[in-house]
Parts: sequence; C-alpha cells; structure tokens
Amino acid sequence: MRIATYLNTTEEETLAKKFNIVVGISLGNKDFTRELIRDYLLWAIENTKEKVLVLIPDKIHSVNYEIKNGYKKERACKLSTREGEKVEKMVKDILDELSPEKRSIVSISKWEEIETDEYKRMVSIFYNEFKNNTEFKNEIIGIVKENIKSDKLTEIDYEKLAIYVLEELPFLICGAESDGIVYCLQPYPGISKIDHLTVDLQDGLRFPDITQKLSIKNKLRHIEAYIQ
Repeated sequence: MRIATYLNTTEEETLAKKFNIVVGISLGNKDFTRELIRDYLLWAIENTKEKVLVLIPDKIHSVNYEIKNGYKKERACKLSTREGEKVEKMVKDILDELSPEKRSIVSISKWEEIETDEYKRMVSIFYNEFKNNTEFKNEIIGIVKENIKSDKLTEIDYEKLAIYVLEELPFLICGAESDGIVYCLQPYPGISKIDHLTVDLQDGLRFPDITQKLSIKNKLRHIEAYIQ
C-alpha cells in the first residue's frame, strides 16, 4: 500500500504500531473497491497495535438516498442498511481468505454500535453550532459541496445533507471505541476539507470555542493511502 500523506501523525509513529487502526468504509465512495478494502485490511492487520475495526457508516448514509434520490426516510434507511450488509459480507469474504490468527484481530461494527454517550454529546454540540454559528455552518456546507456536486440540489438540500458531516465529525475527531478499545488511526483514499477541519478542531486552531466544548480525549490520525 502506498501512503501519500500522514495527517497529524508520522511514518515513524505508524510503523511503531502506536495505534489501533479503524478501516472506515464509505458506502458512497467508488474508490472503495474490493481490492482497496482487502489491501487496507492486510495493511491494518500488519500495522495495528492490537486490533483492527472495520466501520460501516450505514446509518448516516441514509440521508444521501433521502436527499439525492428523493426517497422517503423509511426507504432510504432500508437501502442504506442493505448496502451496509453487502459491504459487511464482502469484508467477511475477504477475512475468510486469511489465517484464523489474522481474522481473530478484526472486528466489524455498524455505525450505531459506535454511538456512545460521548459521541452523542459531541453530535449535539455540532448540531447546535450548525444552527447558531454562521461561520461553522458555512464551513460544513462547503465540505458537503466539495463532496457532492449537482445542479439539481438547492441550498436547503445541502443543509440537509450536512447531517452526514455533523454525525461523522465526532468519529473523525476522536476515532471509534469498541469493546473498550479506542481505534485512532484511519487509512483513507484521499485527504479533503473535512480532514483538515477535524485536525484544526483537535488542536483548537479553528473554532477554538467549539474545541473547548468538545473536551477531546482521543484524537483520530489520518493517513492518505492507495493501492500500490
């Protein structure tokens, strides 16, 4: 695997296996082919501290179907759940190709499983800031527009699509916790505005008042990684 960028971590820290690795699989990103997911898993198994978590954002992905496709909420939720199940099966099929020893350190979580009380507290802060902080709201809308470009979407549509970003931010800032283990290094095929925002929020470089409210305990590290 080729690592192009280390964001708020270093090659030395990564090779020293300082972090438990989370492989977050975007359901709407076509870069996440079977080949990429397999490479990420193999790399993560070799470079993680103890365990590897595969995270499937099924729940928050439903808003994309709702706004971009015009589906009713119930249909959008069912479709995102079904897409998540397809990815989960693919991951399990890949893991079945590996030795029992390697399989044993990998867990798979759906989004709802990482929604701890701390996660929900942070989500509430972000929703409140989106409602009352115009500068923060504009930043989030800019992130949405960077990832979703369409002549058919209105400003109201972009505001609704911002739900995905607001619900994802706590993970991108603090990582994920599962069974008492904190996963705080994520490989991803690209670095974008949201990654730079999360690092700035971690360090209080932008929106320091929000950083203070978040009381961040753990920091997710980001690496930009591609198939070799």
